[in-house]
Amino acid sequence: MLKIKHVLFLMFGVTSFIIFYMGFLNYITTEDQTMGLIMLTFSGIVSIGALIGTFYVSRKITTPIESVIDKMNKFSTTTNVDEDFLPHNGIKELHFLHENFKNMTGIVSDTIKKERKVNKQLQDMDKRKVEFMSMVSHELKTPLMPILGYIQLLKKEELLGKLNPQQLDAINEIDLAITRLQKLVQDVLIVQKIDLEKLTVTNSNIDSEKIVNTAYNAFLPICNLKGVKLGKNLDANHNLVSDPDRINQVFSNLISNAIEFVPKNNPEIEIGAYDEENQIVFFVKDNGAGISNEEQKNIFKKFYQIDATSKRKKEGSGLGLAICEGIVKKLGGKIGVKSEIGKGTMFYFALSKEKIQVQNF
Repeated sequence: MLKIKHVLFLMFGVTSFIIFYMGFLNYITTEDQTMGLIMLTFSGIVSIGALIGTFYVSRKITTPIESVIDKMNKFSTTTNVDEDFLPHNGIKELHFLHENFKNMTGIVSDTIKKERKVNKQLQDMDKRKVEFMSMVSHELKTPLMPILGYIQLLKKEELLGKLNPQQLDAINEIDLAITRLQKLVQDVLIVQKIDLEKLTVTNSNIDSEKIVNTAYNAFLPICNLKGVKLGKNLDANHNLVSDPDRINQVFSNLISNAIEFVPKNNPEIEIGAYDEENQIVFFVKDNGAGISNEEQKNIFKKFYQIDATSKRKKEGSGLGLAICEGIVKKLGGKIGVKSEIGKGTMFYFALSKEKIQVQNF
């Protein structure tokens, strides 16, 4: 694209050439040499004056405009601009252009400064909130241990005496409630570590078959107790370098969720792993009711419940999948879900075969 000054020079240059050329033609064609010379001189003066005028006008108009353009470019990249503007040379339009741009940059700069200040305050508040929650979670965890200890003592007749059936039922209910509370506190602690980027991971040589078999053997008894058919599917044994404890943690959360959501009639869960390019994909598949596309968008958010009504029968904090996502990301992988209403659900997480980058804090 041509600049304004180039357009002006081109336009007035052509005009000056035409004026001079007409004077020259008049000089060589007229019989009155004196008059022809006068016309040639006049056309030359007009042509030179037009060029000089073009240069002057161009400088007066284009220089302030180019100054504004430079300021705009600087402002668009740094959101900062000097107050030193070139004069508008008495041109009304340029005066308004300069003044409006100066006002705009001032308003935008102030707004950006305020936004950065507010963001910094929000970040500080969020960090203090996470640290506070972490401290509270630790404090909640401390009294749980003696409570669990005394519950176990009460269940042993030879230590504190025999309990009647009503008392034993009450102790068992307390035991279940404390176990759920302990699980909730542990989940909150893990979430806080993930948010504070203090979750630790290690590197070990792992066999995918061993990971799947460990999860299978751990959940087979409870699946048999609940009447859930648990199967496993391995295309082959694959090696990778990652953290086996964290992988088992993710696997356990996904299988626990699947057990809660399988149907009462013919419940089935399948776990396994398969190779996909340079990754190992672990999966947990069930034949439950499925998850809608809208719910899939929110399912990995903290405290999100698929069935959030007051009549919800499924227990849990809503942190399990958020924890899984945080762990998988820390392991350098990705987690996802595939589901259709009425056709079951498959959660999967893919981990690279290469050694993970350990950055423990």
